[in-house]
Amino acid sequence: MKPITLMRSLFAACLLAASLGWATQAQAEETLFAQIGGEPKLRASVDKLVEIMLVDERINFTFADTDIDKFKSLLYDQLCELTGGPCKYLGRDMIESHKKLNTTNEQFNALAEDLYKAFDEVGVPYRVQNRVMALLAPMQPQVVDKIPAKE
Repeated sequence: MKPITLMRSLFAACLLAASLGWATQAQAEETLFAQIGGEPKLRASVDKLVEIMLVDERINFTFADTDIDKFKSLLYDQLCELTGGPCKYLGRDMIESHKKLNTTNEQFNALAEDLYKAFDEVGVPYRVQNRVMALLAPMQPQVVDKIPAKE
């Protein structure tokens, strides 16, 4: 191979390697919000979640007196902010929001199952779903009522 051809081949290989490295780094730096699919997929996920939970007899009674449009908006903002999106959640904290609901672990888990179903139906990758759930799981103690044990 001629020296000039060899240099061009090496240069091309270096450019290819660098571009692959940049692509991998860009994917690693991409927000979870973007990995979900941004606003369209997250909004669709929230809409689908509300559809599912309103027919889920394990939890639907909890939302009987809820302004569903406001709930959707707050939930979208909360998930958007939590996943690194451009939104700001301005709702009440989880303790205040759930204070009078007597939420159980079973209900918390039912809503989580419904969110997995919603994500599946709109095509959010399972590995991304798990990362979102890992962000939501620490909220469980704030959501579930702690009923003191009888002495």
